[in-house]
Amino acid sequence: MNFSQITESYKYRTELHAHSRPVSKCGKFSPEEVVEIYSAENCQTLTLTNHLTPKHMQDRTEDELAKFYVDDYYKAKEAAKKYGMNLAFGVEIRFINTVNDYLVYGVCPEDVKHIIEYLNTDIKTFYRDFKNDKNVILHAHPFRPDMEPTPIGSVDGIETFNTHPGHNSQIGVATRFAKQHGFIVSGGSDFHEAGRQATCLMRTKKPMLDSYDIAEALKSRDVIFDMNGHIVIPYL
Repeated sequence: MNFSQITESYKYRTELHAHSRPVSKCGKFSPEEVVEIYSAENCQTLTLTNHLTPKHMQDRTEDELAKFYVDDYYKAKEAAKKYGMNLAFGVEIRFINTVNDYLVYGVCPEDVKHIIEYLNTDIKTFYRDFKNDKNVILHAHPFRPDMEPTPIGSVDGIETFNTHPGHNSQIGVATRFAKQHGFIVSGGSDFHEAGRQATCLMRTKKPMLDSYDIAEALKSRDVIFDMNGHIVIPYL
């Protein structure tokens, strides 16, 4: 297949990693603004993967945190209707006593309260208890300098193609590690700031209508990645 045939076959573009404020304090844009930005990028699906960390528990009950967390998603989902864009739900979770982040797909807003219960545990406990046949749990940008190794068997894969320009995610090391361990791989823009959107999108043969479609696509491994028009075929 040539370039045109590949891109036509895998024509649906999905952002797997984006943040909005106020849930992600590091985000620069509201949910509605993030949707508007991505509407100009020929992106059929946007996944909001806001941070969920023990710090969010300060001065909030679990119920209050759950509502606070999902509000950004619902605002973005409503805004997406204006552009005919699909809005998918994801979570970037961090547990106590670690700097590691983990991306979770194949979940819905109703799962958040249950996920919050694990913030004061660790990835091994979370994976053991929360993992099911519908979700995918990945170590986000695992080879940034401050990351710690995750026990093999406690994730389904890793985010190999993280194109956040403010961090060195050592993509080459990540792809080699993923291949060595037969991991599922993912990629995303890790969007926070203007001008840094849609730098890495997943492309699929079918549209991704929700988080469960994304999990199934990742598990199928029938995906490619589009890095600013450069096509990456992750499985050969």
